[in-house]
Amino acid sequence: MSDKETVHFWDKMLPDQHEHTYHYSGDNYAKALYEVIASSSGIPNPHETFKLEHTDMFTVEEMASNPVSMRFFEFLIAVAGIKRVLEIGAFIGVSTMNFAKSVPADGKVVSIEKFDHFAAIARKNFELNGLSDKIDLHEGDAFEVIDSLPKDEKFDLIFVDGNKERYLDYVLKTEPLLNSGGIMVVDDCFFHGDVANDTPVNEKGAGTKAFMDWAAGQDSWLRIALPLANGIYLMVRK
Repeated sequence: MSDKETVHFWDKMLPDQHEHTYHYSGDNYAKALYEVIASSSGIPNPHETFKLEHTDMFTVEEMASNPVSMRFFEFLIAVAGIKRVLEIGAFIGVSTMNFAKSVPADGKVVSIEKFDHFAAIARKNFELNGLSDKIDLHEGDAFEVIDSLPKDEKFDLIFVDGNKERYLDYVLKTEPLLNSGGIMVVDDCFFHGDVANDTPVNEKGAGTKAFMDWAAGQDSWLRIALPLANGIYLMVRK
């Protein structure tokens, strides 16, 4: 019998696990890997891509979607021919502008931001970067805004990144607005590891886990939780 330790699927799921890093000789693999990915994929820093007005509450690095994730969404938009995007949770508009730059010239991004402080900064950023004509930003409660949207103008991609406590409600509320063959994307689906707890430690984690538990039984959807950044959940109707 071999003395080699048994390797499991979960031992080889993430790029920073031992089974994938034993040739690395540096002291910060995450940083080195990010730089390799960004360089080889042509992914710029959002501070270089956009003129940005900031909030003093959070940094872009803290709150905005990771640039690698945004390149992944750009890839999805290109290969799936996506023209219309609905975004729940704009922050200061970095992801919104990435979507707007990724859709074709006749595409549109409809974004919903609950907090007036972030919405005001996002609008300024759209103007600074010449993207206001491709973005409709709605300020207010997402459920009220969704009810006000035209029912005959569906979306090719819905990006859920708002109130984690109500993730499942967002998905169920917006699913009728998704075009046939459209993609539902739920960001931060691991919520800092809380979904892996038997009992989540906070309400945001509980809301995210409720979505994940629901998704586990949705066999009418082709679905995958990707271990990218804080987790990205993708769903498309079979």
